[in-house]
Amino acid sequence: MLPGRFSDEIRSSVSSGRRKDSSMAKIILFVRKVCLILQHSMEVVTGANGFLGAHLCASLLLAGKTVKACKRKGASLAQFNQIMDWRLGADMALMQHLTWEDADILDYEALLKAFEGARRVYHCAAVVSFWPKRRDELFQTNVEGTAHVVNACLALQIPKLLYVSSIAAIGRSGKGEMITEETPWSESKNNSQYSITKYLAEMEVWRGQEEGLDVAIVNPGIILGEGDWNKGSCRFFKMIMDGSSFYTRGMNGYVDVVDVAKVLIHLADSDIKGQRYILVAENLTVRAFLTMVAQKMNKPAPKREAKSWMLQIAWRILALKALIDKKEPLITQETARTSLNTYTYSNRKVEQTLSLKLGSIATCTERVISRIN
Repeated sequence: MLPGRFSDEIRSSVSSGRRKDSSMAKIILFVRKVCLILQHSMEVVTGANGFLGAHLCASLLLAGKTVKACKRKGASLAQFNQIMDWRLGADMALMQHLTWEDADILDYEALLKAFEGARRVYHCAAVVSFWPKRRDELFQTNVEGTAHVVNACLALQIPKLLYVSSIAAIGRSGKGEMITEETPWSESKNNSQYSITKYLAEMEVWRGQEEGLDVAIVNPGIILGEGDWNKGSCRFFKMIMDGSSFYTRGMNGYVDVVDVAKVLIHLADSDIKGQRYILVAENLTVRAFLTMVAQKMNKPAPKREAKSWMLQIAWRILALKALIDKKEPLITQETARTSLNTYTYSNRKVEQTLSLKLGSIATCTERVISRIN
């Protein structure tokens, strides 16, 4: 019986040792995670001086985060400062928790320096343009720049990357069908150069995931909010304010910039990875949206449809003008075409899986207009 008893004791001892080893391994893993969080405590935002980047910085500060804001050297902070004034108001003291870093996303070494100590990186920096002359800049910034961001995150073992893509990077569904996150991308002559670069940038982000980086992507529609009234979607409000009477027959998806920031922060704080989310609060025709803005401004609603032939003439005239003044035209061949497209987008995934309700466009426009006045 002696050998058997000793055998049982040995097995018991070995089993106990294995349990201790397993418990110790879990403790070591937990300690490593805690150390990683302590080591990476900064929220880093690329393109922080841009429209979305500035609003995201404001939302992060209001959420109690410490922010490192990245911009290109010499980039203007006029829009950023105005947005901070609007968003923070009496809480401007929160700006002490934000530091600036000059880091062009085309400069890999600068990104390594900027991302040091980052807990999460929010990649907002991008070029939005539909002018053929800026094609090379689009591909360099949106594709190569995103590759640099991904590589820097991998090199520094950043815990998570949040990428701001666009609904332009999603495929197009059949007539009358809603576009979802699962709608496949397809090559088409109707794809703008901008949409192609955003799609290729997403491929870089997914490549980062395959190499071990935790990622999440958002695909916002037309982002509305307070900003520089002469740039981007803010020009819609200026058009109505200036008395524009034209509209196009197209339809698109719209979302509040504050909601885009809210979803990004929610994803950053969660364990969600490897997912993309369409961010569209409402699908509206261009006429319906501009009429809404006009009514809230007490201005005449646009009543004259800009027909396809009118847009074809307009972009050609403006293209000739651009040859002289070297400025990007308001209407290009691509915008003339896309302004007539009718697309609808589903927000089911973000609202059901994240339990986040995107705010109404009417409420958003009221807030934006109050800033103008």
